[in-house]
Amino acid sequence: MTRITPSSTVVPYITARRGEEAAPEGMLSLLPNGGGLCYLDEGPRDRDEQGVLWARCTQNWENGWPAGPPQWKNVHPSRQREAMTELRCQVCITRPASRTPLGYLFLTTRRDATERADGAEGALSAQPPLCLEHALVATEQCPHVALAYRVRLPRLYGVLGTLYMPGPDLRPIPAMVSDEMKDKPLPYSERLLRPWFLASQLVRELRGVTVVDLDREMAAAHL
Repeated sequence: MTRITPSSTVVPYITARRGEEAAPEGMLSLLPNGGGLCYLDEGPRDRDEQGVLWARCTQNWENGWPAGPPQWKNVHPSRQREAMTELRCQVCITRPASRTPLGYLFLTTRRDATERADGAEGALSAQPPLCLEHALVATEQCPHVALAYRVRLPRLYGVLGTLYMPGPDLRPIPAMVSDEMKDKPLPYSERLLRPWFLASQLVRELRGVTVVDLDREMAAAHL
């Protein structure tokens, strides 16, 4: 995600907070037909529209906003999913992401820009977009931000998370995967593995990408 450093005065909505805890693995079970994961007390909000089960995590709220010291390296599964699904600003969530005829506004880090020598077209991102005002905040407070993109088609691609398998006691256990595969998202098109995946971040594929001058856009918007 676009990370704002610990000296920041603004904590993004999607940032995990201290004291927010993942649901214990004991809450996970197998579907009655044995064909995938479920929660023992599963409800309709536990799965996305593609039928993938999502990791549960408690939320600390105060006056309608996430509360507690930020866990800067982590994102909250439900809040990241909300921002990415609805294409709302990952920092404030109250505003839709900035959108022009060139598309939605996304930021990328210097490392990501270096690793993608071929540019951002077709890149996979778990970083929700931003409104223009909070894109300014991110560039001021995060030294790792490198480029701003406008994306016409941020297509839903898949999810990051943990792959499970049936254990010896017929309860789900995390599957053994390589470090390389552990960091790769599961495409929604992967129908065989999808029932066994516990999602923690939503991923979009960036199509129709244009690199933009954020300073120029902000000047035009008088920010």
